[in-house]
Amino acid sequence: METLRRIAFYPLGPFPFLFYLGIVSYVLLLGTGASMAVAKRIRRRKPVKLHHVLAYLTLALATLHGLLAIVGYI
Repeated sequence: METLRRIAFYPLGPFPFLFYLGIVSYVLLLGTGASMAVAKRIRRRKPVKLHHVLAYLTLALATLHGLLAIVGYI
């Protein structure tokens, strides 16, 4: 638990690692939604595959972000 807490609050510039992980998760979430908007507009399969990859990455990073946040407050 202490190791995860150290990782969560490792300082990277003015903010801890947990902050940047949350920002990256949010950007990936926006990118996942935008990939479907692009797919509808150009009517191709490739953005739909990209949508699935971005969704899995978002799920993994958001889960890690949540885990580190919970560990930080236990």
